[in-house]
This record gives sequence, structure tokens and C-alpha cells, in this order.
Amino acid sequence: MQSKFLSKDNPFTLQFSFIPPQYITRKALTEEIVNDLDRQVPAFRCHFLTGVRGSGKSVLMAEISKTMEKKKDWIVVDIPDPTDNIIEALARGLCRKPELRLLFTEAKLDVSILGINLSVEKAEYVASNGFDAIDMMLKVLKKMNKKVLVTIDEVTYNSEIGSFSHSLSSYARAGYEIYVIMTGLKENIKAIKNDKSLTFLYRAKEHELEPLNITSIIGTYSKVFEISRESAEELAWLTKGYSFAFQVIGYIYWDALSQKKKAKIDDLLPEVDQYLAEFSYDKIWAELAPMEKKVVIELASTESGKVSEVREKLKMDSGKFGVYRERLIDKGIVDGREYGILKLKLPRFGEYARIQGLMQ
Repeated sequence: MQSKFLSKDNPFTLQFSFIPPQYITRKALTEEIVNDLDRQVPAFRCHFLTGVRGSGKSVLMAEISKTMEKKKDWIVVDIPDPTDNIIEALARGLCRKPELRLLFTEAKLDVSILGINLSVEKAEYVASNGFDAIDMMLKVLKKMNKKVLVTIDEVTYNSEIGSFSHSLSSYARAGYEIYVIMTGLKENIKAIKNDKSLTFLYRAKEHELEPLNITSIIGTYSKVFEISRESAEELAWLTKGYSFAFQVIGYIYWDALSQKKKAKIDDLLPEVDQYLAEFSYDKIWAELAPMEKKVVIELASTESGKVSEVREKLKMDSGKFGVYRERLIDKGIVDGREYGILKLKLPRFGEYARIQGLMQ
């Protein structure tokens, strides 16, 4: 009898930025944001989704986008490149939607300055720049009781984000219905929000993604792999709730079953470590400052996790160490909620850090 665990049907994936076949929903947070946007007067015009790489920010934003797209009064436009001229990219995104092209044509809008081909004879409104083009479009959409949601993945603090924020503030003052969801690393979101001149984004609601619910992971693994709860628990706790690890471990375990191997966790760890390193940890590690790396390496080799022991090894006073502690917390690398203790949050990141230390 042929096994149901065929390699080609693997429901887990190593790819980023889209909703995988098997994933754990963040129902409460999704509903919180969707319900806020759907209010007659939303509490927030912008929501930031933050977290370490691989924590599921892009998947959550995609899930919210799909939910909002199903609502008849909403138009969702994704900006593919946050370093692009966002206003012009938004104008192009709106004009790519056939039903909106018709509306803009009927309203006799001329936005040809942006390289957008709208067939308009005797245009009544001619845009001289991207800001004016969006202003004209939003005015038309407001009359049709349409709201616009703009989504931007992996934002950084740059001039384009600054210009976009100033434009959004102007559109909000005009009463236009435009809202934004952005994802980004916590340090990048922090840099944006620290610029108090960016009023629109400064007032945004920030949501830091917590680890996935372990009970949900256990249930998923148990059902998908048809294994005992005890075996599913062993796999689930290995993930530490890290979204990408949930996919990696699921992918490798399914692959082992498809090859009719005995899927013992210890036998899978080398492959788990390889995928976590190649697709996530190498990038995370490269973004750490040299002293941050030293702190992580020492923490990985300190079983107690006591700050005092790590400081002693590094010969670092509390003031200086506190700076690196806060940076690593902001970057989602360590958990500092327990007084005097630091814990590495990412699964098997300690093993990864120890190897990096040996290579120095």
C-alpha cells in the first residue's frame, strides 16, 4: 500500500512571504486588526507588525489582506518594494485594478505623468505629480464609499517612507479613507516611530508577534503526521513557537515519512540545523554587531543564563551590558522577562552561536 506521505504533497514549506498550506493562525491578532480597520472610525490608520526574521509577519499580513479583499468596500494594494517611490507605486497599483480604471476614466482623471495609460479624452483633472494623482483617485473612491488598505513588507527607515508618511497625513486631513499595514524588524520600526515628524506613522499601532501557540502546534503535528500526542509534543517543543521552525521541522518530518524512514528527532536535528542556518540564522547573525555576537556566544555557553555570569566572562559592567541586552531583546534574540536571567528565544540558536564562536 502506497504511503500517504508523498514528497510532492508536503504541506510544509521553506519559502517565505506567502501563506503555506499548513500554518498556525494568529486568530486573536488577526481579528483585532481586521475589526479595527472595519470600524466606522478605526482607532488606528496604520498597524506595524514586528518580530524577528521568520516569525510570520508576512504571512499574518497576507492573511489580513485576503480577509479585507473579500469585503466589498475595501481595496487592497501591495507595494512590492518599500525603497520605491511608494506614492507612485500606489497609483500604479490602483490603476491595475480593472474596476478602478473604469471609475477613474469615467471621472476623467489624467495621471499619464506616472506612465499610467488611462484612455481619457478631455480630461477634467490632470495630475502634475504622484501626490496629486493619489489625491484625485482617493477623492473618487471616497464618493464611492471605498476604503484603501496599503500593505508594505519589510520596511526600513528611509526617505521614501518619510515622504509616504507626510502624504498620508495630508490625505487623512482631507478625510480620505486610506489605511496601512507594514511589517518590519523591530529596530527598523523603532527608527521610523522615533521620528516624531512622521505623524501618521508615529501614531501607528505596533504589534510584536509572540511565539506560536504550542498547543496548536501539537495538535497540527499530531493530526498531519498521525502520531501520538507525546511524539507531537516532542516536535512542538523543539520549535519554541518560532514560525519558521514550525515549517522546517514539519517539512523534514514529512519528508522522512515519505521515504519511510523512522522519524526520530535526534536523527533529524542536523538537517533542522542546516535549514535554520541557511534560510534564517545566517541572516540574523550577519545583522548583529560584533559585541552583540559575543554576548550571544557567552550566553549560549552559560547554562544558568544568569546575567552576572555572562558579564563576568565578558568583563563588562552593568551599564554597558544593559545596552547590548536591550538591543538583543529588541531584535527578538533573547528573552529578558525574568529578572537577572537571559534566555535565547530561537530554537537551537545556542548551538548555532557556539559553532560561530568556534569559527572566530
